[in-house]
Amino acid sequence: MADENLFEFDFDLDFDLADFDLVDESSPQENVRILKPRIDANEITNKVLFENAEQFAQQIDLTPGSRTFAWVSGTFIFGDVIEALVTKRDVGIKKLYITTLSLSQENIDSLKNVMLMMGNDLERFVLIMSGYQYSHEKFGLIPYMYDQLDDGTNRTQIAFGRWHNKIITLETRLGHTITMHGSANLRSSNSIEQIMVEIDNRDLHDFNVGIMEHIAEHFGTINYNVPKTDLHYFQGWESWDLTKGKTPKRSVKHGKRKSKGRTWTKPKRI
Repeated sequence: MADENLFEFDFDLDFDLADFDLVDESSPQENVRILKPRIDANEITNKVLFENAEQFAQQIDLTPGSRTFAWVSGTFIFGDVIEALVTKRDVGIKKLYITTLSLSQENIDSLKNVMLMMGNDLERFVLIMSGYQYSHEKFGLIPYMYDQLDDGTNRTQIAFGRWHNKIITLETRLGHTITMHGSANLRSSNSIEQIMVEIDNRDLHDFNVGIMEHIAEHFGTINYNVPKTDLHYFQGWESWDLTKGKTPKRSVKHGKRKSKGRTWTKPKRI
């Protein structure tokens, strides 16, 4: 827990779950459309303010079932939390899934460090970004990213599309899950952001992994000996269909580029 003396904020919320009367308590929750919130505010075990990702990682409550909520400053780099969990908290990562609007070279270098430290223990790494990132960095960070993160093991997949999500979810070597979600992209934004960290919320983790794996399957830009006709790019409402688990019918074929002997597909205009 962070030192409460550092802050003078009153984190008590001014409502009670009993105020929610949208559902009949006598009715099974699964049979109604609007569910009463299940998580009481007191179950957020750690409420903190941080400027530094390393310090934040050290203060995350890793107790199974815990939840840590934080406001972070504009200098906070969300992407650094992953490496800090490995180096400062001895978290071994087995599978890593990230979706973000954008990232920086420092984020790429940090993710590369995580891959090197985890070695063969890291079995799967999926990175999903926006078309904004691709269109602004296609001649700079994008080739660099493939050079650094595609290590030829077929464990990494990178996708671009119409996504604005900011989620990091991972499974550890011991079978625990850590899900981090909020307003922050991997890179610093010069704006105050918020982050929630949930430990061993397996349902939340599996839900997000299912969506990200489906996106990676259809939007993945690293070609693992897959015929080019099987790799597609989808636009607009098709991205939403894909997020819902459907396979869009209409598609546009990619172009292709080469990077260190591997083939990766070039997204069309997004």
